[in-house]
Amino acid sequence: MKKITLAGFLVFSVLFACSQEQGNNLPHPQVKTKGIKLLSGSVIAPLHLSFSLPANGVLTETHNEATLYTTNSKNGKLHGSWQSWYNTGMVCDSGTVIKNLPDGEWKHWNKEGKLVAVRNYNADKFHRVLDEMLRYNVKRNFYYLAALYQKNRPLALQYLSASYSFPGAGKENKHSSIADLVRSNISGLSYKLVFEHCLLDGEFINYFDNGTVKDSGYYKNGLRNGKWIHRDSVGSVWLQGAYHNGHRIKEWKIYDQNNKLLELLFYNHAGHLAWQKKIKP
Repeated sequence: MKKITLAGFLVFSVLFACSQEQGNNLPHPQVKTKGIKLLSGSVIAPLHLSFSLPANGVLTETHNEATLYTTNSKNGKLHGSWQSWYNTGMVCDSGTVIKNLPDGEWKHWNKEGKLVAVRNYNADKFHRVLDEMLRYNVKRNFYYLAALYQKNRPLALQYLSASYSFPGAGKENKHSSIADLVRSNISGLSYKLVFEHCLLDGEFINYFDNGTVKDSGYYKNGLRNGKWIHRDSVGSVWLQGAYHNGHRIKEWKIYDQNNKLLELLFYNHAGHLAWQKKIKP
């Protein structure tokens, strides 16, 4: 039974790793450098959302006599604290947005009030990374994503999309208004972010419904760095190791549901699996 479970987990691990490398075979987008306003080849000047907003003021709407969301706009952009609710009064998500970019901690809960995900973002670093991508100097390079952009634009830009932070949270199936987006979120069918672009920087956690951690680790400048753990399902084997600039490095360990070591994996500096060893029972 352990062999079957382990095999399934290894398949999951490979698929998970491959999902982070999407875009390798995509054509390079057309780049428009004016004002440094690009993402995936299209102008986002100045980081427009898929729906229009009033110039300034408090934004709030109700649904079935219950508050749906509350936020603020400044110069036609989301700017300030954000919070939305289910019809039951439970919070759906909360965080801070600065000029259409998330900044700091962002949390998402399910209808039962259980925490589903924690993200941390950095709006200032988003602009710094984007600026360095377009004004790249090999002798003055501070961000790995800027160097990656010179080699593979689609892959580098993917990390700045909301759909990387929450799969399915990007521009697909655009909504006509904030209220339309939130109503979709509280229906429970899917979860989409109110912003379209972001840079992950800080703690990152996904939870299963019972509160067990699914994924946990840290992002630095948009990429995974440091110690991480991954689980594909509750009560299954789990994986622990470290990342550097988004690549798995050095020793990773696979444990069973009783925390017994099953296998060792070793990744080289390029993030490629160099060797693996099964631990005898």
